[in-house]
Order: sequence, then C-alpha cells, then structure tokens
Amino acid sequence: MTPNALRNILIVGGGSSGWLAALYLKRFLRHTPIDITLVESAQIGTIGVGEATIPSMVRYLRQLGIDEKAFMRACSATYKLGIAFDNWRETQHSYFHPFGLCGGRIDGIDLFHFWLRNRLTTADPRAYSSYSLQARAAAELKAPRSVSQGSPMIDTGSYAFHIDAAAMAEFLRDEAIRDGVHHIFDEIAEVQQDDAGNISGLGTLAGRHLTADLYIDCTGFAGVLIEKAMGDPWIDLSGQLLCDRAVVLPQEKDEDMPPLTRSTGLEAGWMWEIPLSHRKGSGYVYSSNHISDDDAAQRLMGLAGFRRLRAADPRFLKMRVGHRTEFWRGNVVSMGLSSGFIEPLESTGLYFVHRALDLLRDCFPDRSFAPGTRHAFNTGMRQTYDEVRDFILLHYLTNGRDDSGFWADARNVPLPDSLVHSLQSYDDHGMLPLASDQVFSETNYYFILAGTGRLPRRPTARADAVGFDRIPPILGQIDSQITAQLDDLPSHRAYLGWLHARAVDDGWPGDEDSAVGVMTTAD
Repeated sequence: MTPNALRNILIVGGGSSGWLAALYLKRFLRHTPIDITLVESAQIGTIGVGEATIPSMVRYLRQLGIDEKAFMRACSATYKLGIAFDNWRETQHSYFHPFGLCGGRIDGIDLFHFWLRNRLTTADPRAYSSYSLQARAAAELKAPRSVSQGSPMIDTGSYAFHIDAAAMAEFLRDEAIRDGVHHIFDEIAEVQQDDAGNISGLGTLAGRHLTADLYIDCTGFAGVLIEKAMGDPWIDLSGQLLCDRAVVLPQEKDEDMPPLTRSTGLEAGWMWEIPLSHRKGSGYVYSSNHISDDDAAQRLMGLAGFRRLRAADPRFLKMRVGHRTEFWRGNVVSMGLSSGFIEPLESTGLYFVHRALDLLRDCFPDRSFAPGTRHAFNTGMRQTYDEVRDFILLHYLTNGRDDSGFWADARNVPLPDSLVHSLQSYDDHGMLPLASDQVFSETNYYFILAGTGRLPRRPTARADAVGFDRIPPILGQIDSQITAQLDDLPSHRAYLGWLHARAVDDGWPGDEDSAVGVMTTAD
C-alpha cells in the first residue's frame, strides 16, 4: 500500500445504489486494507414494487461471484428477455425490443442490412426482431435456460432480471456486511468541509463524527453531499424528456409469467408492468403538464382493476430528470439518483450505478485526487447519460400518435446534435455512427427503428456487395436454428416454479452448476 493510498471510504445512503457500491468496492478492493462504511437512515424505506434491469446486472453478478439462482430466489426475480412496446407507434400497434444480437453478423455488419435488402427486394413482411432468439423466446413464454442446460442467451449473458428492489437491497446488504462492510443506521445532520472545499467529516443525529478519504453520495435526489455541500449544479433535461412523475402500485401475480417487461403507451406517458415471482409491479410514468396526479392514479387503478383508491394504495414519485455537471467533485463521487436520472423506459437505473463503479475502478484515486482522474470519470459518466438520453428520445421521436397532446409534444422536443446526426446517417443508408462500447448498440437502435416502421431509403453498399442469392438461405437458416433452440427450453413459468419452490441446495437431476452457468469471479 502506497503512503498516499486511500484508507477508508464512506457511503452515505443505502438502497440498491448504496449496497451495490458497497459490495462492488469491497470485493474489488479485497486485497487492499481499505475500510468501507455505509451509513443510512432507518426512516427511509424502499417502495419495492418491482424493478427491471438490463444485461449489465448479469455481468455484475458474474464479476462478484454471486450465484444467480440464490440471487433470484432472494429477490423474487424472474427473467427478462426484452421490452414489449404497446401503443407507442400508434394505438393497437406493438413491437419488441429484445436483448442481444439479432441473428448474428454477416461479413462484419449487422443482420439488419441484409434483412432490409431482402424486405425491399421481396416484400417479405417478417419483422427484423423475428430473427432474435430472445424475441422468439419471449413470444413463446420460454425461459432462457432449463434446469440442466444453458442456451446461447446464457452463454453470452444477453438477458436480464425483474427483481423486487427492496429484497435486492437486503440481499446485497447481507453480502456486503458478510464481507466486512461496516453498517450504521443514522442520519447526517452536518457536513464539515476543509479550506479546499473537500468534505472533512460528517456529524450525525446520534452524535457520531464520521470521516473518510473518499465519500460516495447515494442520497438520491437530495444530493446531500454532491449538491448541498459541494455545490455541483444540476443539468435539467425536462425540456427534452417530458415525463416527470410516476404513480406506482403492486398487483396480483401474473400467472402467465412472461419473460419480458411491458410498456404500454397511455394518454400522457406510459405504464410499465413487471412480473415478479410473487406479484406484479406496475406504474404510470407521466408528464405533470399533461395529466394531474389524481387522474394518473385513477387511470392506473382502472387498468389494474382497482375500484377504490384505498384498496390500491398507489404511491407517487417526483422525478428530477437530468444529471450532474460534475459527477465527481473534490473527494465526493455521486451514484444513483444523486448522480442523475433518465426516465426508466429502458430500465437503465441500476446500469448507471454499474457504469459509475466500473469508471471508479478504472480511475481509482489516491488521496491527491488528481484532476485528470476526476476528469476521466466525469467525461465517461457524461457520455453515458448522453447515450441513454439519445436512446430514450428515439422512442418518442418515432411515435406516430395523434390522439393526445403529450405524444405530439414528446416527438417535437429539441433533439441533441448527436441523435440528429445518427438519424441522418441511418435514414440514408442504415449505418449508425455510434461508439462501439455504448450500452445501446446499433442493433438496439435497429429494433426500435424497424419496430416503429422507420426504415432507411436504401441498404448500405456493404450489404449490396453480397450476392442476393446468399441472403434468403441465411435468413432461413437463422429461423431454423432459433426454432431448434426453443424446442430445448422449458416455459418460463415452469422454470420459475422449480427455482422458487426449492431451497438453494436442493437439486433436480442434472442440476449442476457448470451446466446452468452459475457465475464465477471472472470478469
């Protein structure tokens, strides 16, 4: 350990973000003598109506050596293979955004270009997503694995979870405390700063004086450290992303157990439905400029089949849409809602925490807190928020609804230059000038654009350079391979019935860790 190395880290705030950070850092720093403490209020609870993830959660579990089956049982989790978008392009229209590649790549480019050429040449009506294993599995209500076998979805980690957020926070807390993270229930009453403006200590209501070299702010929209103490400004994105409220409520268990999140366009926003093993989470994300809180609650309750407000017990959330100017300022790093918020249309809430932790790992400081280290972190986080902002805007931009003012307003917001340039390229020849390491790749863009019927005027020349006689057989071969793979998979409901009905150490014939892809510590 170098003389200037960090000696301790203090995480302020618990919940999913705080305990994700605590466990990640404890295991990343397991060979380094750094104390990690998390302090959280005992008065702040988690609504816990259900939360969806993207495949970054799979990678996170694998990095940390967490057994997937144990995690799913503890969190009442189900599998998620993508998102069904109902009533977005127009009412009575649906499309699907699955995870993973669509059929694979041919001659180094996405299958989309060959699918497009085939469609323009033969008028084949099959959707681009029909060549996705995840989309077909979701349509047939299949699990991505059997008890004794994995699948290409498992092998590539191109799937995700629906989880009970409160239960997940408890699971991660128990893992972190078992690893040696110190846990304190208390509330921050005072923030002390030194002459340079860095935090020098925290005073609590119980009279504690807490100090650390590095502070991580997981205090949610309050931004107790990063904003109130360090003074970092908030960049407001509500002029582009109009939804600023949500009303949420739990529903009865969905007996079909679909392995997908459903997003249904409503008059002033959209409703999510997330199937857990014991109940269904649901909520209405809406614009307060287009519908009142009471009307939004009544609309959601009506869709859920509740007649009385008291019986439904809806809960309201105010969403602060935007992000920090500096995500890391001085000796404070913000994560979770204190860092930023983009509406949860593509389930990116926990991904932002994963991204921040990966960047902090790569830019891990010593007590000098070199400006270049902070700059690299802040640049990476700003790019991440910009990338997700663009992708969420894409969903609204491609809507064709004319039945309410919300949808017209949402597709006519000012667009960032990055999205304008991407769409200009796509509209001409289908290629997208995206960074190779973006969380949403060109394939994700193709699922949304093709799903809403926005197609390029011509295929890329790289696809035209391939003899057309090769294309229909390749598409047919992909279709046949998917059919064969689906034949080997059980229903999602049947797999979950086995998973959640048995203790962790129970077994079925062939229930071997190597066969079902239990996670290792390999990155």
